Amino acid sequence: MPKITLSCQWCASEFSVFPSRIAWAEAKGAPVKFCSRGCLGAARSAGEVLAKRRRGVTRNCEICQTEMYLTPHASKRRRFCTEPCRKEAFKRGMIAENKAGPKPERRNGETVECKFCGTAVYRRPSLIKRNIDKTCGDLKCISAYSRSLWGLEPRPDDVVVLPKPKRKQRATNFTNGQRALWIDSKCARCGTTENLSLDHIVPVCAGGESTRENAQTLCQPCNNWKATHIDRPLARKRRLSGGQLG
Repeated sequence: MPKITLSCQWCASEFSVFPSRIAWAEAKGAPVKFCSRGCLGAARSAGEVLAKRRRGVTRNCEICQTEMYLTPHASKRRRFCTEPCRKEAFKRGMIAENKAGPKPERRNGETVECKFCGTAVYRRPSLIKRNIDKTCGDLKCISAYSRSLWGLEPRPDDVVVLPKPKRKQRATNFTNGQRALWIDSKCARCGTTENLSLDHIVPVCAGGESTRENAQTLCQPCNNWKATHIDRPLARKRRLSGGQLG
C-alpha cells in the first residue's frame, strides 16, 4: 500500500506515512499533523497543541517553597522537595521522630551447636527440616560428618585435601588475525566464494595445530562433509591407537 504525503503544521515540510498509521491515529483521537516529535514538542511549547493531561498535582515545598510536580501516589506522603529540606524540617520539629524503634528481628529458626567443633550457628527451619544442622559449615566439619555416616574416623589435621585440577582449555580455533591473513577468496575443495571459513587440514582432535601450513579455506558444506568423513575417523583412530596416527 503506497504512503500518503502530508504537510507538517509546524515546519511546513512534507512527509510520508502509511494510511494505516493515519487511521490508527484518528481512532485514538490524535490525527497526524507533525513530521517528528521535535515539531510536536515545539508546537506544544508554543501553545498550539494542548499537552497531555497530567494526573498529578503541583505543590510547594514546605521549607523552601519550591514548586514541584507530584504523581498521585507521591502526593499523599511527600512534603519536601529534597533531602536537605526534609532534614531541616526535622530540626524545626515539623516532622515527628519515629518512636516505634527498630523492627524486631524475626528469626523462626534455631541456634544449633556443631557436633565436631562446638560452634553455635543459626539455621533456618528449611535447613533443619532437611537435616542440614549438624555442622557449622566449615569444610573440616562437613568432611567429618560425611565420613561419620559411613562409619569412618575424621581425617587427621595434617592431611591436606587438594582441590581438583582445573581442566585446561586449549586453543582449538584460529584467531581473528589469523583468519584475516590466511583465508582465501574461494573454497579449496569446490571453488565457491560464498560462506567461507578457515579450517584445519589435520583437525585439532587428531593432533593438528593452528599454523599456516595446517590451514585451508572451505565453505560451510565442504567443512561439514570433512568433519563427518575425515575429522571424526582420524580422531577415532587416534583414540584407539593411544594417540598415534601411524
